[in-house]
Amino acid sequence: MTETKIEHEERIADVRNALADAIGQARYRDEVTVLTSRGKRVAALVSMDFYERALAALGETRVPAPKPEASSD
Repeated sequence: MTETKIEHEERIADVRNALADAIGQARYRDEVTVLTSRGKRVAALVSMDFYERALAALGETRVPAPKPEASSD
């Protein structure tokens, strides 16, 4: 049986001002923060464990993006 999870819905501007709180909710309480822009749900902040399980369930693999080269000024 699946467990019911708590989901917060916040405007991106509000989360920007309290990002540590949203990260803590995902990391320590396994709660999702859904980010909205102009009233539309556009992204979700989830725990790393949840993200990795979702990738595995979907059979997807992700690789790190290349880091930009440092300028030599």
